[in-house]
Amino acid sequence: MQGSALLAKRTSKSEWRRLLDQLSATAVDAFRGTVQEDERFVDYFRAATPEEEIGRLQIGSRPARRRSGTGIKSLRAIPWVFAWTQTRMMLPAWLGVGEALREAINNGQSQALREMELNWPFFSTTHELNMRVIG
Repeated sequence: MQGSALLAKRTSKSEWRRLLDQLSATAVDAFRGTVQEDERFVDYFRAATPEEEIGRLQIGSRPARRRSGTGIKSLRAIPWVFAWTQTRMMLPAWLGVGEALREAINNGQSQALREMELNWPFFSTTHELNMRVIG
């Protein structure tokens, strides 16, 4: 995509925005299913990131965790994302995207996804970034 293409005013179709809302809801459900409901996730998170070390740095204005709990829900947003950035595995950005796209395709929305990819710079840029991350 050439730089001037981004300057051209393009509006999204209402059906694309509805589909994006649907994709978002599916991705959020998949994300929460992994992060909050899979009992193995906390162990994975601690093994894959330097979360505990970051919590001991005392570099923020607040503690890394809320007062109660040691699980993911007690961890504040900044240490959560910072821990993942240290691994360069941007899990908070892409976890759930594959499930959302798969569901849309299985529901016969492939053509709409193609149209969005070709004609909506916001979607094509976001989709391209996610595809680079997840493969």
